[in-house]
Amino acid sequence: MKKFFIIGVIIVLVISSIFSGCVESEAKGTLHLQITDKPGDLDILYANVTISMIQVHKAETSGEEEEDEEEYNNTDEYDDGFIADADGPYKAEIKEDIQFLGSAEGGITPYNWSWDFGDGYVSFEQNPIYNYSSEGKFIVNLTVTDDNGNGTIDWYVTTAIIGDDEDDNSGEGWYTIVEESLTFDLIALQDVKEELGLKDLTVGKYTQIRLTVENATITINNEGEIEVHDLKIPSNKVKLIKAFWIYEGETTNLTLDFDVYKSVHKTGKDKYIMKPTIKVIQE
Repeated sequence: MKKFFIIGVIIVLVISSIFSGCVESEAKGTLHLQITDKPGDLDILYANVTISMIQVHKAETSGEEEEDEEEYNNTDEYDDGFIADADGPYKAEIKEDIQFLGSAEGGITPYNWSWDFGDGYVSFEQNPIYNYSSEGKFIVNLTVTDDNGNGTIDWYVTTAIIGDDEDDNSGEGWYTIVEESLTFDLIALQDVKEELGLKDLTVGKYTQIRLTVENATITINNEGEIEVHDLKIPSNKVKLIKAFWIYEGETTNLTLDFDVYKSVHKTGKDKYIMKPTIKVIQE
């Protein structure tokens, strides 16, 4: 599996000097972001991603804990090898179309698909497009039945968050690291690193990293045919829940592990979307 890596290196610098008649300055640290790519097996010639903003969120107090995204247990308790996946979580505005993505493996095809969007509406397509008429958090349930006799069933639960966008760029506690469009060819970054941004920050606990992905394209080799595809991005804001500290006089290294296989999905003939799948790894 090929993974693209966006490296965030947080370098803590102590700035404290005492002059006659002056007070000690506030302790600062520097956020240093880099981007890289690890070689893999996917036959992509170019993968251009434009990131227009990167922010981090600082906890108000040292004891503040931010609530993680709610997770659901999607473990197959019967361990029969048949696994369904509904991707997600999904996020959109009211009346904004969402491309839901269903997948399954380990069963006997053909599969039957049943989506419950949590608002009284259902769909029996594998990858339905749907929008919500009101804001809120909806529990989305995908049930997949295979063609094994009476049918073997597996399910997957995720969420759809509609409206009420709490990701206000000017919100309290958010610090902007990058505020300009930067385009990177992730393929060209194999085994090398390129800087994303550098920013002085105060020491303390930080709880989130937020990326704004402006656009993305891929160039692929499809059995000898070179094809360029724009990637539709259902939600261009990617919020990563990860608590980390900037300590005085120390360096904290974070790696944003960008999984291209889970991020790029084909939804139809010559149609692709990107739902960025990123893990935060602390070294």
